[in-house]
Amino acid sequence: MQRHGGVNQLGGVFINGRPLPHELRRRIVELAQRGARPCEISRRLRVSHGCVSKILTRYNETGSVRPGLIGGSKPKVATPGVVHRILQLKHNNPTMFAWEIRDRLVMEGVCEHDSVPARTSARPSLKASGWGGCSPRRNAPGGALYHRSN
Repeated sequence: MQRHGGVNQLGGVFINGRPLPHELRRRIVELAQRGARPCEISRRLRVSHGCVSKILTRYNETGSVRPGLIGGSKPKVATPGVVHRILQLKHNNPTMFAWEIRDRLVMEGVCEHDSVPARTSARPSLKASGWGGCSPRRNAPGGALYHRSN
């Protein structure tokens, strides 16, 4: 199977289906840390805005600029033990934010930093347990993870 490369609308070179080189990914994060906005980074490095946003989001969630795996299936991070702990945390503090829950899971050793579940990973189990969908509070980082749907 042959992969085709090309030039994007900004004049940057890419190869379909392949991640950006590590150095370019690292440079995107460096510029963001210096205060550059994603649209500025996109123009400067000739990388699509969507790609810049995706890399920055991944970096903010995992602390890594490494690309994800290509193909295959992802390991399940919302194991029964993790879901149980999330339910306990939500029961004790229903307005707890997603970022607070994720921090607690790592701090308590329930999950590693690079394997803490996203909000969507635990959602089906939580809904089955009576917790509804996302209920973000305005002007708060991360929003509340779930609200009780009684």
